[in-house]
Amino acid sequence: MQFRTFSRRALAAGSLALVLVACGDDGDAVTTTQPAATEAPTTMPAETMPDESMPMKPSSELCTADEIVAAVQGGPAAGTLEGMTTDPVGTAASNNPVLTTLTAAVTAAGLVDTLNSAEALTVFAPTDCAFANLDPATLDAALADPTGLLTTVLAYHVVPERLSAADLDGITELPTLGGEMLPIETMGDTIKVGDQAMVVVGEIQTLNATVYLIDTVMLPPMEG
Repeated sequence: MQFRTFSRRALAAGSLALVLVACGDDGDAVTTTQPAATEAPTTMPAETMPDESMPMKPSSELCTADEIVAAVQGGPAAGTLEGMTTDPVGTAASNNPVLTTLTAAVTAAGLVDTLNSAEALTVFAPTDCAFANLDPATLDAALADPTGLLTTVLAYHVVPERLSAADLDGITELPTLGGEMLPIETMGDTIKVGDQAMVVVGEIQTLNATVYLIDTVMLPPMEG
């Protein structure tokens, strides 16, 4: 599986493509000449046209890179790939439409300020699809222990330094915020983390972190 990365140039190109598509859609929806009085309009007025950029499926079912990027870029401006660059990671994640479960978990664990105030982080962020595939009993147990198990699991997804995909190449493990070592393997454009998860969308920039969206909630090794 290849993951998608977003450099400044790629973000600019993506934004231009979205603008061109939007302009094309508007052109199709609005006639440029007045129809004859006896003619019935053949197009729906622009203000009533459905927003095709919005995901038709719930975020928990958006699992591929293309679906995730379409949902993110079609959502609130602050949660787009461009918009996330101006906020610290805790806030940026809260505006992202495919990170709603992660945001709720981080809030329950009281980690928003910790993430926002950090100088530099790498965050392997499970999408809503990843949480939907997690054993419900495991998720319930973590949420029932917000300062214990939940914090331990979330900290396993955070590395206290900012790393690009190039930085990760050749590294076999990373120290996490909770002190556990996180296994990592880079194979060309594919990144596997924690022996459990694959990066789906990579190198999303926030004000203080580089974020990698992953397809699995990683569970740290538990003692005993």
